[in-house]
Amino acid sequence: MAIWGADIQQLKDLGQRLVTGAQAIEDQKSQLTKALAGTDWKGPDADRFRNEWSGQHTAALNKVAAALKDAGQQAKKNAQQQETASS
Repeated sequence: MAIWGADIQQLKDLGQRLVTGAQAIEDQKSQLTKALAGTDWKGPDADRFRNEWSGQHTAALNKVAAALKDAGQQAKKNAQQQETASS
């Protein structure tokens, strides 16, 4: 018979790291958005990049951050469930 499970503390730590990583991505996105807004850059290349940044690039970063946050919360939930089952 195989026993399934994980080290509860390691799983909690992983969950926290995933959530922290999501926050780091959100912080970096915000900093880059501010830097872009504060950059004196004009012309079609600037317009194209700003449109791409505010459209597809920030959307992609939001998606990654949300996925990391969800995974982190799920890992923490799994740790709690395992802790409850073990006690």
